[in-house]
Amino acid sequence: MERWKLLLMLGALTALVPLTIDLYLPAFPSLAEDLGTTTSLTQLSLTASLVGIAFGQLTIGALSDIFGRKKPLVIAIMIYVIASIICAIAPNIWVLILARFAQGFSGAGGIVISRSIIRDLYDGSEMTKMFSLLILVMGLAPILAPMLGGQILLFTSWRGLFTILSVVGLLLVFLAIFKLKETLPHEERSEGGLKTTFSVFTRLAQNRRYMGFALVQAFTAASLFAYISGSSFILQDIFALSPQTYAMVFGLNALGFIGMSQVVGRLTDYVKEERLLVAGFIVALTGGATLLTASLIDGGLVLVVIGLFFITSSTGMINPTSLSLAMQTQKRNAGSASALLGLFQFIFGGTVAPLVGLFGTSTILPLATIIVVSQVFVVLSYILLVKTKEVIGSES
Repeated sequence: MERWKLLLMLGALTALVPLTIDLYLPAFPSLAEDLGTTTSLTQLSLTASLVGIAFGQLTIGALSDIFGRKKPLVIAIMIYVIASIICAIAPNIWVLILARFAQGFSGAGGIVISRSIIRDLYDGSEMTKMFSLLILVMGLAPILAPMLGGQILLFTSWRGLFTILSVVGLLLVFLAIFKLKETLPHEERSEGGLKTTFSVFTRLAQNRRYMGFALVQAFTAASLFAYISGSSFILQDIFALSPQTYAMVFGLNALGFIGMSQVVGRLTDYVKEERLLVAGFIVALTGGATLLTASLIDGGLVLVVIGLFFITSSTGMINPTSLSLAMQTQKRNAGSASALLGLFQFIFGGTVAPLVGLFGTSTILPLATIIVVSQVFVVLSYILLVKTKEVIGSES
């Protein structure tokens, strides 16, 4: 398959996760009314999909190291289609919650196997370029999905949204069957079954360089999820921004994220990936310090927006480089390596997200503190696990 065609297919598979998460968000009120349920249980359907995505990556990634990329992907997306149909016809909220877990679990195959396919086919700067383009998809899809969902709701109900997701899944099944070639040769597959493959996770955890970059990804996700979960309350409640103005600020920050991920992809031919990663740390810490300063001196809206822009832009630098560097340590077990990265991101991000509300949104300080602490752990993970390993290795 030509490179651009492969990229389009992997981009579509990657977009399945953010579409699964975000497409139905505008339908929450009508969904709750239709099923006669509460707001909290409606939100639980979102949590169920996030948990499914986290553990789906772990399981499907491991299976793809045993059976190759194509077969687990096709089966996962077929299950996704069935789960989406069950969501569309769910008679009550509990059936929807269970189906959403299955939808997230199976949909995770798209993102984890897409990463693994790139690792199978590319190395070094070429891999970083491909990952930066997938990051572009991951950046655009969460922005466009709620907007798209809102427009679709003009013509159908929340059930129609899940019907559309089932059709999208069905199209991806056909593409995977007839267009996608197997990228993992038999001689490079894991042997000994799923138990042996899961033991790979133990070896991954013992690889200091891999774990260093994995924790960089995880704590960066924590910072980003804190921003996503807290920024709407802070900008609208404290600074009295309208939902429309907030959407503009959110979109501006998303453009910074997307733009920097593409700049990184272009620079990898000229600048070493670890230098780009460190540059991302500097941008992140600058944004965190700006936001913390604004919270301590009541610096006003402009300073807050500048800080948030730097923070989200730095994510576009850190994510593709740390992802590529982590995957470069694992050629044989790319599926498991990709799965563990995804698990860390969703667990760390999902754990931190509620903390902003728990510590309060009447001031900026809780959000700023959580983001800065996450950023400090990003840098410490790199120094203590990656750079310390290099020093030890050079001395020995």
